[in-house]
Amino acid sequence: MEFVRLMLGDDAARIFEELYKSEGEVNDEDIARKLGLKLNEVRKQLYFLSEQGLVSYRRTRGRNGEWYTYYWRVDKNRLLGIIKTRKQITLMKLKERLNFEESHTFYLCLNCNIRFTFEEALENAFKCPRCGSSLEYFDNREIVEFLREKIAELEKKLKES
Repeated sequence: MEFVRLMLGDDAARIFEELYKSEGEVNDEDIARKLGLKLNEVRKQLYFLSEQGLVSYRRTRGRNGEWYTYYWRVDKNRLLGIIKTRKQITLMKLKERLNFEESHTFYLCLNCNIRFTFEEALENAFKCPRCGSSLEYFDNREIVEFLREKIAELEKKLKES
């Protein structure tokens, strides 16, 4: 559920969790009632979840044929593939960021807390373009080490799945 919370927020995670716990399909009105949320907000979050491929729905006509009723569910088998794909995308982005951090030298404006590459600092004569103060060398070893750790963790998780 943390995966959904990070991607779409708390309400989406609560709705997803409710669907995940259910044994079959659940009506959006029942979800809203059970969680104490507005029906429109539940529907909005369900559509976001659906766009991400995390939930699907079946639509049926109401008794008098004037409106539709939606029944939502989580395809748990498909969910594992989606999570694995997201992890692979995240891993790729972390590796790109690590490459950027390792291949550049950085300078920092201590007043504005803005980081510049060496090339950007050189173009601005090692002065901050916002406030004019001198740029200081920035040691990014902690960032590089953090990225390496996260990459290793994610690679381990992907091998286990």
